Order: sequence, then structure tokens, then C-alpha cells
Amino acid sequence: MFNTDWATFGIIFTIVSAVSSLTWWLSGQFSSVRNMVSERVSTVEKVIVGKLEYHERHDDSRFGAIRDDLSDIRIRNASKDALMATVLTKLERKE
Repeated sequence: MFNTDWATFGIIFTIVSAVSSLTWWLSGQFSSVRNMVSERVSTVEKVIVGKLEYHERHDDSRFGAIRDDLSDIRIRNASKDALMATVLTKLERKE
């Protein structure tokens, strides 16, 4: 009976130590994978934010150029309308 108790104790100790060592090893693996994923996500985030900022700056300059072009077109149209009104007024006076 004494041998059976030691054998049972040995099996239980072996199982507990194997499970605890595998748990410790897997914890290290998950930790390294988590750190790697976190590092990659931050790298991807930096790249995406950089590209967004680049495109925002260029979009701002493009929209500014479009706004300036529209202002020029409005000024030209206003001057053409004023010129046309002056011509029509002169034509009406002649008649």
C-alpha cells in the first residue's frame, strides 16, 4: 500500500508539473505573439496615419486651387455680364 501511494503521488506530481510547465511555456508564447501583433499593429497604424495626413495635405492644396479657379470663373462671368449689360444699354439708347 505504501508503494501504491508513492506511485500515485509520483503520477500526480508528474502530471501537475507537466501541465504547469506547458502552461508557463504557452504563456510565454502567447506573450511573445501578443507583443509581435501589438508591434505590427502600431507599425501599420503609423503607415496609415502617415498616408492619410499626406493625402489630406494634398487634398487641401487641390481644393484650394479649385476654390481659386472657381473664384476666377465667377469674377470673369460677373465682368462679362456687366459688359453685356453695358452693351445692351448702349444698344437700347441708340434705338
